[in-house]
Amino acid sequence: MATMIKWCHNALTGEIFSYKVEGELTDFSRGTFLAYGDYLTTGLKTKEEAIDWAKEYGCCKKCQSSRLTNREGKCVFCGGAVSFFPVILNEGK
Repeated sequence: MATMIKWCHNALTGEIFSYKVEGELTDFSRGTFLAYGDYLTTGLKTKEEAIDWAKEYGCCKKCQSSRLTNREGKCVFCGGAVSFFPVILNEGK
């Protein structure tokens, strides 16, 4: 079975990092998943896709999630403020 590299964006911190997937196994940190939950977007195919994602999806603390903004720059779900953090690229995680 081939090992695939996937990418993750953390909307709460701005971090983008890679992780490995082989079949149904992954080296994605359980602690990171438990700490950040819906702020994480996983399964992105390339680093470039993750960077593009980070430009469109920010952090809505009211929803506690990664969210798109509407025309007014507010969360498309709750209407709350959406924050965007500088991208921190961590390729060696």
